[in-house]
Amino acid sequence: MYRIITRLAVAAPLTALSLYVSAQSGAPVAPGGTRPDRFQHMLQKMDTNGDGRISLDEYLAAAGARFKTIDSRNKGSVDAADIASSPEAIKRIDHRANALVKRVDTAGNGYITQDEFVAAAQKRFARLDDNGDGKLTPDELAGRWARAAKAQGNGGGRFAQLMQKRFDKADTNHDGVVSIDEYVAAAKALYAQLDTQHNGKVTASEIATSPRAQERAVRVADRLVRHMDTNGDGVVSQEEFLAAAKTRFARIDKDADGFIDAGEAAGGRFAGRGQRPHG
Repeated sequence: MYRIITRLAVAAPLTALSLYVSAQSGAPVAPGGTRPDRFQHMLQKMDTNGDGRISLDEYLAAAGARFKTIDSRNKGSVDAADIASSPEAIKRIDHRANALVKRVDTAGNGYITQDEFVAAAQKRFARLDDNGDGKLTPDELAGRWARAAKAQGNGGGRFAQLMQKRFDKADTNHDGVVSIDEYVAAAKALYAQLDTQHNGKVTASEIATSPRAQERAVRVADRLVRHMDTNGDGVVSQEEFLAAAKTRFARIDKDADGFIDAGEAAGGRFAGRGQRPHG
C-alpha cells in the first residue's frame, strides 16, 4: 500500500508534465521495477529488528503507521481527499516539482522560463519521435511505458485512455498526428497555466500547487480508494487498508517464506517510488 499510495497518489500528479518535459532522472525504471536503493530506504523504515529483510508483521506495522498519517482526523477511515492531501503525498509532489525545476532550469536560476520549458519540450518531442518524421502518433506520444503495457496485452488500461485524451487535445488540426508546432503550442499553453504570477518564472511551488497537479492527485487517490474499498462505502477503513497491504505483501513475497528480501523487492513492484503505502 505504501507503494500504491506513494507511487500513484503522489507521483501521478506530475505525470502530465512529462508530455512536454522529461520528468525522470537517474537510471530509468521500467513499469513494475524498482531502483536498488529503494529497498534500502524501505528497510530503514520497516526493518525494525535489523535483520535485513521485511517480515509480514513489519510490513503491516508500517501500513498501520501510514494509515494513521493519512487519517489525520482519526475517523477510522480515509477517502480520496485524505490520501491526496496526506503529508507523504504533499512531500512527494514538492520533491518532484523541485526535481523538475532543477532539470529544466538550464540557467540555474531556481525557476523555469518559457524558453527553457519549450526547449525541454522540443527535446522530449525528438525522443518520442521514433521514426524521425516530425510527427507523433498516439503510440509515440504515450512513450515506451504505454507500448510495453500494450505488448503485454492490456492496452495500457486507464493510462492509454488518458494519453489518447491528451493526444486528441494536442492534435488541434485533427489530422491524426501531433506536429512539433502543435507540441510546442501545447507546452506554451501549459507553461501559461503554471505561471500563475505571470512573471515568466515558473517555480517549484507553482508546479506543485497547480490545479492540474492537485486535480490529478485527487483522481489517482480516488482510484486507490475504489481499489481498496471492498465494502463499497466510498471510504477505506483501517482494516481494508491493512488487508490490501497484506495482499500486496503476498505478491512480493515470491517464495512465500514470510519475508521480503532485496531480490524479491527488485523483481516485483515493491512498495516504492515514494508513493506506495504498503501500507
